[in-house]
Amino acid sequence: MDPSFNDFENFEEEIRVPDEVKRERLMPDTRTDFDIEMDEALYLSMQELRQQNIKNDKFEEEIMNSYHSETNERREKFSDLLKNMTKLSKFDKDIKELYDFLYPIIESYCDQYILNYEVDEKTYDKVFKFLGTIRVNKNTLDTLKTLIIKSS
Repeated sequence: MDPSFNDFENFEEEIRVPDEVKRERLMPDTRTDFDIEMDEALYLSMQELRQQNIKNDKFEEEIMNSYHSETNERREKFSDLLKNMTKLSKFDKDIKELYDFLYPIIESYCDQYILNYEVDEKTYDKVFKFLGTIRVNKNTLDTLKTLIIKSS
């Protein structure tokens, strides 16, 4: 340790004296009329930009809230079906295959990447035949039928 810090009397003597107060004067405005108008225009532009950014942020927040609420609503529709299929897929190979087929489609729909998924008639019939063996809510089944459609 530095011995000078142990001696408080010397420490007070080493404190620097404050600077003297200076008197300040404003310089006269030497800008031209053009410079003044440019500064005012720049200030107004910055104000407009701030207001537009506030509007954009509000609009973006509304869009994100709408997206999240729609995504949550879609996930809610299919949560019971996916839960039941997860349980049953541990015991039944065919339901496991169906689950592996349906899960990415349902996830893409819930995340709003797709509106519907087109399959051939044979696959369509097979999917809904297996779904008939599982307890499925009628509304969920109707939504799934609008999601998975037969190809023409």
